[in-house]
Amino acid sequence: MNRRTFLNWGTAGIAALCAGVAVSLAAVVRFLTPSVFYEPPQMFKIGNAADFSFGPPTFLAEEKIFVFRDREKGFAIASAVCTHLGCTVGYFQTDGRFHCPCHGSVFGADGKVEHGPAPRPLEWFEVTLARDGQLSVDKDRVVPAAYRLMV
Repeated sequence: MNRRTFLNWGTAGIAALCAGVAVSLAAVVRFLTPSVFYEPPQMFKIGNAADFSFGPPTFLAEEKIFVFRDREKGFAIASAVCTHLGCTVGYFQTDGRFHCPCHGSVFGADGKVEHGPAPRPLEWFEVTLARDGQLSVDKDRVVPAAYRLMV
């Protein structure tokens, strides 16, 4: 075997080794990536505007949101998830505040932290009117507490 033949076989061997390593790494990455994500959809419909009464907010436990409806301001959606450790907060009409039962955080009517270990205010989500006339909430779009949808 001469030197040229040896180098051609060596180059082919290195190329085959690199291809094998690349295929193996791709297989490992594919193995570690889940095929299905079991997360609830972040955009969903909550019903018609007439389904919600004026006054105190309506709590939708499955979605962990509060739906506010006001005659002058319209609709607003507040998260019911405490920003401290993810507990579900409750709204108390007596003082118009959100209270976390786990560690005592208190949020004002606008969702700002008034007391407790919570580091951030409650999130407010975008609410829009879908084509079929139902209210649609998008949890991926956080809006200011002053955001309202007039229907």
